[in-house]
Amino acid sequence: MPIVYFVEDDQAIQYVIEKTIENAGYTGYGFSTGEAFFDKFKLQKPDMILLDIMLPDVSGLDILKLIRKMDDKIPVMMISALQNEMDKVIALDLGADDYMTKPFGVLELTSRLQARLRNIQGDHIYSFKDVKIDDHKHICLMNNDEVYLTNKEYDILRLLIKNQNGATSKEMIFKSIWNTDFIGESRTLDMHIKSLRQKLKTKQSTLEIKTIRGIGYQIK
Repeated sequence: MPIVYFVEDDQAIQYVIEKTIENAGYTGYGFSTGEAFFDKFKLQKPDMILLDIMLPDVSGLDILKLIRKMDDKIPVMMISALQNEMDKVIALDLGADDYMTKPFGVLELTSRLQARLRNIQGDHIYSFKDVKIDDHKHICLMNNDEVYLTNKEYDILRLLIKNQNGATSKEMIFKSIWNTDFIGESRTLDMHIKSLRQKLKTKQSTLEIKTIRGIGYQIK
């Protein structure tokens, strides 16, 4: 699930942005100051950043400059009451990818979020609820924390997420993961599923692996 950070000191606007991000299917973290933002940013980088310009402790443009020194790829969209063309030009020249003026419409914000995140998510990202698998980096995040998975656990979880709209049969799992139609050694699969469930529980993930009797498994 893509993670979006937004820096905005107006609580009413914060609420609107947070709900828009959630309704679009992403995870949002809001910050009222640049200091709070960078405390989190240094620990974990998001997939996208929404940034106000007029903040109580530092200009959003200064935050943008620091972001670009640390990372030149994360999409950054400015959301500001400053509507002068030169303000927009300055922000874009400093490295912003987009600029939206206040007041803004929820539908427009949703559309711009989806457009930017669509460009970076691609076919190598598989996600469901708070679990994300990145095939390019070969990592799995559960509840925003990276978790170690064995190769078989990784492949099983990815298959379940790819088939999230229905049950995944044991036959399909064995054919896809072990390259065999033989399911006599289902105890091996059961042990991998048990381990995955334990790791999901440890990370307090909301994703559950349900057993579908006589068929296989489905994530909920």
